[in-house]
Amino acid sequence: MSDREELAARVASLKAPLPLTHDIELSDADEVRVNSTVQAVQDDGYAILPNFLNEEQLHATQAAMSEVFESTTSRSLGDGRNRPGYGGVQAVHVHNLFAKTRAADAVATDPLLLKVIEGVLGPLFQLSVATAMCPDPGVDPQGLHQDDGHYPLPRPRPPFIANTLIALDDFTQANGATRFVPGSHKWTHSVDQDVAVDYAEMPAGSLLVFDGALWHGGGGNTTANQRRRSINLNFNLSWLRQQENQYIGIPREVWLALPERLQRLLGFQKVNFLYGSVDYTDPLVYFKALDNDR
Repeated sequence: MSDREELAARVASLKAPLPLTHDIELSDADEVRVNSTVQAVQDDGYAILPNFLNEEQLHATQAAMSEVFESTTSRSLGDGRNRPGYGGVQAVHVHNLFAKTRAADAVATDPLLLKVIEGVLGPLFQLSVATAMCPDPGVDPQGLHQDDGHYPLPRPRPPFIANTLIALDDFTQANGATRFVPGSHKWTHSVDQDVAVDYAEMPAGSLLVFDGALWHGGGGNTTANQRRRSINLNFNLSWLRQQENQYIGIPREVWLALPERLQRLLGFQKVNFLYGSVDYTDPLVYFKALDNDR
C-alpha cells in the first residue's frame, strides 16, 4: 500500500472512541449508589460516598502511599496579603502521583468512581491532576476557592470539573476536613471568604465528590498529633486542558507499563472522531508505535 493509500485508509477508518466506561457493569446496588451520588452533586454540589474503599483496600493504600506522604510538607504564606484567604501555615501537596507511585492506579480506574464521574461530567472526561494531601497539625485553613476558576468562561455553565477526595484517615473538623459551601456551585458571583461553611467529616475509606465550581478549601488542623491524609483525583472534560501536564510529567517507560484504561484516562484518548488524534491515528496507538520504531 502506498503512503497516499495508507493515509486515505486511515481517514476512512476514523471513528469515535469508546467511552472510558464502555465495558463496566455495576451491580444493582452500586447503580443505586452511583445515581444517588450524582444527584446529590447536581443538587448540592457535593456528595460523600462511605465505604468506597473496604478495610483491606484502605490498609493497602495507606501502606503503599506512606512514602509519598513523607514528602508532604507545609509553608508559611505570611498574612495572606498577596492572595486573599491564603495566609498562615499552608499544606504543600505532592502532585504528579502517577510518576511517583502505583498506589493510586486501581483507585483512579475503580468502576464505581468512573461511573460517578461520568454521571457528573458525561462520557468525555479525563484525569486532570492527582495529588497527595496531608494537612499536618498546625496547618491553617485554606482559602475558599473554585477549582474550575482557571477556565475564563462566564457562569452559569455546565460542570467542567469533578473533584474527588479519597479519605485515608477519618476526616474531622479538628484535623482539617475539607470546608465547603453547599449549593455554591450554582452561584455566579465571586467567592466570598466570609461565609458559613460545612465540613466534610467522614470515616477513612470514604469518597468525597464535588463539582469544581463548589466553593471549598482545606480545613485547619488544630489537633496535636493527627494527620489527615487523602488522595485527590480531579477530573475535567476531555476537551479542556488538564491542570497537570501528564504527557511530560510521567516517564515514557511508566506510560507504556500502565493499564490501557489508565493510559486513556490520563489523556491518550480522542475526544471525538479527530480531536486528540495524531495524523488521523488514535493517540495511544500512535504512541505505542513510536516505541516499536525505536
